[in-house]
Amino acid sequence: MRDFAHYEYDWPNTVDSLTEDGPEVPTDLEVTKGYNAGSGLNRLWQFIFGIRGQALVYIQLPTDLKRHGVPKKAWPSSTLRRVCHFEDWMSPWREPSFITEHFMKRPEAARLDFTIYNPNAIDLTELKLNFFINKMITERVGTENYSASGLQLTPTRARFSELLKKLYQRTVPCRPITIQPVRAPAEAPRGE
Repeated sequence: MRDFAHYEYDWPNTVDSLTEDGPEVPTDLEVTKGYNAGSGLNRLWQFIFGIRGQALVYIQLPTDLKRHGVPKKAWPSSTLRRVCHFEDWMSPWREPSFITEHFMKRPEAARLDFTIYNPNAIDLTELKLNFFINKMITERVGTENYSASGLQLTPTRARFSELLKKLYQRTVPCRPITIQPVRAPAEAPRGE
């Protein structure tokens, strides 16, 4: 089941030239319900945001984890700004692109936060984020658990045993999504 929402967020502060502002947590963007074990239903938000304003936008989701990076590059700092960021050409205000697509679900990611850096010679007085949100309800078919004894597939209901196995083996069409951040290792790959 799916429900569409739209939300426009005005950055609350003027961002001075060559300075950073944030983190800012839009309090209206919060997943209000989580997984219900009795019904097997998840509440999940897929959101894509567009940007208006010439700033570098950094996102953390959940609010303590960076969302993307580059191997062997540190996170943004006063000396390294053009890494791990989004800009308005990547995801325009009127037509947000898949580049800024993220997923939120309780309890892993109930909220997100943004930090802005102004790389321009003038102050930014108008910065806006335009959110398109699909509020979805999904039915959990099971979990994958990894232990010393190997992979264990645990269906939430007996009728999902075969489906969970087929999903794991990718013999039925599916689109795997990652709720947690994908962390790039800070080391070069080792040669054979």
